[in-house]
Amino acid sequence: MFPVTIKATTASRPWVRERRVATRLAVLVALIGALMTSGVLGSQRSTGVWVTVRTGQSLWTIAAQHYPETDPRQAILDIQSQNHLRGQFIYPGERLLLPGE
Repeated sequence: MFPVTIKATTASRPWVRERRVATRLAVLVALIGALMTSGVLGSQRSTGVWVTVRTGQSLWTIAAQHYPETDPRQAILDIQSQNHLRGQFIYPGERLLLPGE
């Protein structure tokens, strides 16, 4: 007689289905994470001007120079918010994104 080969079905290997489900779930989680990351990063992008802090500059001088018709205190708050600054200290060489003028 001829040899008979029997293919294993997924019923005889239940772990195959579990692995497929786990793989699909991992891909889904990765896609959701990528979408959330791009959403967060995309919301942080805004129009504005990048400036590099020079020696002797302060937030006040930058605000007064770039926003001459705005109260410098409000401009400073906007700059701090845009750049996630916690205080008034900035350093030469630091790059700041100034909100759209």
